[in-house]
Amino acid sequence: MLNFFRKNTQIIVWAVVIAFVAWGAYAVSVQFEQSSRAPGKIFGREISHRDFLSTYKAVQIFTPKPADGTPPGADQLEAQTWQFLILEREAKRRKIQVTDDEVRNEITRLLGENNEMLLTPDQYRHWVQGTFREEPREFENQLRERLRVQKLFTEVKKELGAGADKKIENWVMELMRKAKIQIYKVPGR
Repeated sequence: MLNFFRKNTQIIVWAVVIAFVAWGAYAVSVQFEQSSRAPGKIFGREISHRDFLSTYKAVQIFTPKPADGTPPGADQLEAQTWQFLILEREAKRRKIQVTDDEVRNEITRLLGENNEMLLTPDQYRHWVQGTFREEPREFENQLRERLRVQKLFTEVKKELGAGADKKIENWVMELMRKAKIQIYKVPGR
């Protein structure tokens, strides 16, 4: 038996090395596949982690705080994020546009609410980073999507006519049903 090992040492070592490399490659590929899986699907299309997290941050920033001052829980924020993603996709499907001027006007309105006076781009960047903990470009994109959804609601109100509040609620519920939301649960969450 030892003679066999002595004569075939090189072959045995290469076989062990190849087996470990194959095992390692398999383990890494499985881990990569699981980590790159989208958090869910709406309208039959997967939502990327980047889109989901960006929308989640926007929901945190722009969701009005309750009267008692307690922040919404993580489950509530996640549900609102999925709802916002659906509304955002519907607004894009309807080709609703938001101009740069509209974004600038909304930023000016937000600055006015906070009694802020910004004179330079550097002051603006510091304000966005300090207030919203975002980079200006990301914040402006989130704001653009929020304005797009607001325009969607305005458009739907016009379509539905009188007594639109209850009709809008029904319309949102129908849209949620059509979206066929599939949320992938992450283990340990």
